[in-house]
Amino acid sequence: MTTPLRRARTALLWLILGLLAALALAIVVVPRVLGWVPLTILTGSMEPTIPTGSQVVVAPVEGDEDAQSLQIGDVVTFMPYPDDQTLVTHRIVSRSVGTDGSVSFTTQGDANGAADPWELTATQLRGEVRYHVPYAGYVATMLDGNQKSTGIVVVAVVLFGYAAIQLVTAARDARRPKRRTAPDEEPTADPTEQDEHPVTDRAEEEVHP
Repeated sequence: MTTPLRRARTALLWLILGLLAALALAIVVVPRVLGWVPLTILTGSMEPTIPTGSQVVVAPVEGDEDAQSLQIGDVVTFMPYPDDQTLVTHRIVSRSVGTDGSVSFTTQGDANGAADPWELTATQLRGEVRYHVPYAGYVATMLDGNQKSTGIVVVAVVLFGYAAIQLVTAARDARRPKRRTAPDEEPTADPTEQDEHPVTDRAEEEVHP
């Protein structure tokens, strides 16, 4: 395999492995380390900001103190109805503070033409969206927790293994002796080559380089 093709193949493999590693970090490692919650978006109410099938990573909102920090424009996940465990992820479009200091919010999906019919209190809020990974929710719904953890280990092993192979190959190529042409060495003429120039032309070339 020629050097350009080998380099292109190596770059492509690194790109694929890098994307897999970044995906694993975004949807599994970072949420687990920081205590955030990954959730899959099943509807298009937040498109185009958050496409259907995306996975949002949500930082928990607990109590009035956390709710006080939320502002208009933040995207939050909440439970609209106390007797329904269904979660909704929409953007805060208005905020009000009661006489007792409690805060409430009105939300709306980016793709919706009107605000939601409910007013949210701190007890209904479940978290604030920190980031989302487009379409990663489709992958997440196909894998359970053990499969996700196994996938991280596999990706890490492949990355480190491939890096080790590249280092060994580079070290071997560096130690391989290379043939160099001496400065005063002239290329050997091909005995079968015909001289296409007459003697007079050769003499003229020697006089007038």
